[in-house]
Amino acid sequence: MKRVRHPNVVLFMGSVTKRPHLSIVTEYLPRGSLYRLIHRPASGEILDKRKRLRMALDVAKGINYLHCLKPPIVHWDLKSPNLLVDKNWTVKVCDFGLSRFKAISSLKLRVLNFKCCSYM
Repeated sequence: MKRVRHPNVVLFMGSVTKRPHLSIVTEYLPRGSLYRLIHRPASGEILDKRKRLRMALDVAKGINYLHCLKPPIVHWDLKSPNLLVDKNWTVKVCDFGLSRFKAISSLKLRVLNFKCCSYM
């Protein structure tokens, strides 16, 4: 994750590997998760149509970047709690717990594309 750098992917800053305090350290995104913004917005946190479309584009850019890496990173758990929002309303993909670095054959890539499209 150290080499992953994109404006729409949460920045990995380091880790703590000493038990019992195993931790991953990432940048801080003050608006929290997209899930919270949708279901429990604070006053002044209005998600108008323009903002929602830009947020969707941010997610697409982040996922596209991950899929275009060599080898690609496939998230496998993309949902609103795993999308964090910064102070400028930029959405960043996070929580790579189920992610896999994959060497994907063209046949597997076609199957993966089908699965991704069926989700949408």
